[in-house]
Amino acid sequence: MKQLFENWRKLLEGEVLDFPHQPKISEEDLQKVIALEGRIGELLREFYGNTSEIPIDVIDIMEALINATEESLKK
Repeated sequence: MKQLFENWRKLLEGEVLDFPHQPKISEEDLQKVIALEGRIGELLREFYGNTSEIPIDVIDIMEALINATEESLKK
């Protein structure tokens, strides 16, 4: 609670507060994730015939995989 009031005082006095660093993914790694997503999409279209035939649960699993991959690359 003391820290909260101290930060509030600093904010009111115009001091800059440091917020925790949010990990980010590099542009190169982001391009790799995008390429991976595109390739997985192509393989699914080949397997199921077209995009509209891909089951929703398969799309959800693919999305979870891509998100996990992206999270693992954050520094």
